[in-house]
Amino acid sequence: MNRRRRQHGMLLIAGIVLLVVVSALVASIAFITATSGSSATDNLQSGQGLFLGDSGLEFEARRMAQNLDWYRSGTDPTATSGLQALGAGTFTTSSNLPATKLRRRLLSGASGAGAVVCVYTVDRFPASGTIQIDDDISSGAEFVTYTGTTASSAACGNLPAFTGLTRGVVIAGTGAVAANHSRDDIAYPVTTLVDPLAISAPCVAPAQLRINDNSKFLSSGTISLDNGAANAEDISYATSSRAGGVMTLNGLTRLLGAGCPAWAAGAPVTPQLANSTGGSGNDNEALASAVGNVGSTQRTMNRLLQR
Repeated sequence: MNRRRRQHGMLLIAGIVLLVVVSALVASIAFITATSGSSATDNLQSGQGLFLGDSGLEFEARRMAQNLDWYRSGTDPTATSGLQALGAGTFTTSSNLPATKLRRRLLSGASGAGAVVCVYTVDRFPASGTIQIDDDISSGAEFVTYTGTTASSAACGNLPAFTGLTRGVVIAGTGAVAANHSRDDIAYPVTTLVDPLAISAPCVAPAQLRINDNSKFLSSGTISLDNGAANAEDISYATSSRAGGVMTLNGLTRLLGAGCPAWAAGAPVTPQLANSTGGSGNDNEALASAVGNVGSTQRTMNRLLQR
């Protein structure tokens, strides 16, 4: 009798264990079913967002191709107006510009606290720093430091300007005297090398290159170095990162130069210059961005535009 009772107790325990296991399996199956449906939706929306972002880049490339003069833009980045609907979602686009242009002539004597450089935009330029006006430091271009920027200068007819100028600046032995500059001359941001570059023949690029950060420089693009004499070189970079006031350039290709010359730390650096490849003056760069939106999913894509 006692043995039969003990057997009944064991069966009860086994039944409870079996019930717990079955309940756990049912809960697991229900969870997997619910999450797999959600994961499938997320994967679908992620793929759709990717295609929308790619479509947005094509849209932006076409929009920029129809713009006759990128660097006359009054805003940076330039942007499409509102969401663009396509398929199951939308996209937005914009393009960052590495330079601007003079809106008024600048005379060689314009210097000091009251002097200004009238431009189309001061967006993304540092609040104080250095610009290069014109394309070639060896033939008429010069470095100009500024102590401030304004979106509305009375001296420029309430248009953007760099203020507090020092003209004919020399950077690491490179520079030229103050000169007259015409309306539509390009104004480039200027920074300096943190790392020196050794002479290289054949032309081999290092794994990375650091420059002092400047918010006007594109996250991918081309930099130019020019010592104002015999040497000049363009270096393209595929990606970059920013930390502690330093911009690290990766995926480098040394493009131009007399045997890839040596450059010292502190040498001046600008974005790619017009005509740097012997082109037509429309040799410009911009970084296009597009964000594809589907439901709660967003996918961002970037592409360097050149012409």
